[in-house]
Amino acid sequence: MRIVVNEIRKLFSVKIICLLLLVSFFVYQQFIMFEFKHFPNGRPLLDDFRATQKMLVDYGESMDSEEFKDFKEIKEQRIAEATEYLKSQKEMVAAGIDTYEEFSNMDQENEKLAALHSKIFFEDSVDIFWEIQARDGIIDRYEHPERFNEHELTPKQNARMDELVENGSTKAIFTFMVFENYNVLMKYVAILIFLNIMIILMPLYIRDKRNHVQLLQYTSKTGRSLFSHKLLSGLTASLIIITAQLAFFFFMYRGNDTSMFFPLSINSIFNIFVSWYDLTFFQYIVLTVICVYLLGIALVLVGAWISSIAPNYMTSVGLHVPLAFLLFGTGTTYLVQNLTSIYLNPYLVPISFVTILILTSVLFIWRYRKEKVNNIL
Repeated sequence: MRIVVNEIRKLFSVKIICLLLLVSFFVYQQFIMFEFKHFPNGRPLLDDFRATQKMLVDYGESMDSEEFKDFKEIKEQRIAEATEYLKSQKEMVAAGIDTYEEFSNMDQENEKLAALHSKIFFEDSVDIFWEIQARDGIIDRYEHPERFNEHELTPKQNARMDELVENGSTKAIFTFMVFENYNVLMKYVAILIFLNIMIILMPLYIRDKRNHVQLLQYTSKTGRSLFSHKLLSGLTASLIIITAQLAFFFFMYRGNDTSMFFPLSINSIFNIFVSWYDLTFFQYIVLTVICVYLLGIALVLVGAWISSIAPNYMTSVGLHVPLAFLLFGTGTTYLVQNLTSIYLNPYLVPISFVTILILTSVLFIWRYRKEKVNNIL
């Protein structure tokens, strides 16, 4: 145990910690902070999000026909308020626009009317007009659930769509922007975690080669066991990094104020994602976290193997390039994002993870056995 602790300390050297912090700062500033600062991103998404939050407060996790009737009545009240606003605007009255119906049917080809329309929305940013648009979109999606399964799908996918409509999951008040925001954030956080693991594992075995201490290690029983101890220290260090990065991310994610969506089904008509399974948003989050840990463990095995065969850091970086290309692109797209999507094979995720973990384990075991032979020689 003392050896493992000592190896972990060597991995978390001051230089490595500074490099990890620098990389993390850059990735957060360039890719992640935008999704925190600008969520929901612009209008009418902001108004859609506010309307959805109010629906959850007023009606609970789903909206029945009576509640939907109330939702439409509130929209009529907003239209009446918009009409009163238009009547108070001299330029609108002068243009013959003094009701919301006339405003919504304005001739946008007319430059003068188009300018007045733009003034209401973009110069004055009158909230009530944005809210009416958002409520219109929600009403349209609620009144046309048939659009939920109108895509060209296989019989099995269609059967799943019909099942969701019948069991009422589609009526959950879960909005697509929350799901998309989380997916984008988790992709970048996963990339950052994998990048951190690559950095910290790179000197795992190379450092000893550079210092020419490997032959000395082979002269003692303790030294010959260092190969497996180093793997354990690399795995522990990587799990520390994954946990720390995820803890920091979810601490920041609290600011997006989406916790009220956690118990809701993601298979909603207000979402653009459909899952093979009956998952709540919280369960989906847990699933993504598990997948990040599993991919991180697989990466430890590959990273340790690369570090054990690469003669120097330059070669190690070259070997990591195709791995990063595969992991940051395809890996995060299908094994961190879009998990259990109905548009993908339902067995893609479990089969992929079993295959990846078996292959990476075999790769490292092969190297470990070769190392044992080297010891004997």
